[in-house]
Amino acid sequence: MPEDPQNDYPWQMRSANEVARRCVVLYPVVAAGHGGPRGEFIGWLKREGLWDAVSPKEVAFLQSESPTQKQQADATWRVEALAPLLWSLRLLPELPPPTGYCDGKAMKRVLPPLMGSTVEWLALARLRPAEEIYDANEGIYQMHWAVRDARLNDKPVPNGYDAGVVQERHYALNWLIGYSGQDWDDVSTDT
Repeated sequence: MPEDPQNDYPWQMRSANEVARRCVVLYPVVAAGHGGPRGEFIGWLKREGLWDAVSPKEVAFLQSESPTQKQQADATWRVEALAPLLWSLRLLPELPPPTGYCDGKAMKRVLPPLMGSTVEWLALARLRPAEEIYDANEGIYQMHWAVRDARLNDKPVPNGYDAGVVQERHYALNWLIGYSGQDWDDVSTDT
């Protein structure tokens, strides 16, 4: 019987279904950050049986009568966390270097239709091999350290990395690998 490659790593990888559900939740969160109809998104997530996958901070944002600028900015940045999750589900062929913003149109093409049925899309979810995901996490960890080191030592950020993109990708990949068993709202990105 082949050994489980995940046993070689210290964390418990999220399941393909958990990752797919997180992707679908992030889609309307990002759209709401750009001014989309939060109430309609709530109704859709509930109809699709995904409301339980919405984090407490996301619930607060989506249900807010007047979200703060920070809540809206945080929501729009989550598109950069969505990219590595879609990559992990084999829906994006590669994870481009974090030197600029992700291709939102490419991500939209691989997500289920916003406000449409998610059943089939969720059922087809499958993760890349654990080694690839752990390697991506290690890579983003190293990039994040380089960004922080540059800031701490008043040096230019190396390789043209975008600090915000690096942060969001590190956040998503740490959640994906189950780093310290943290829930979505509590993921740390220590370096």
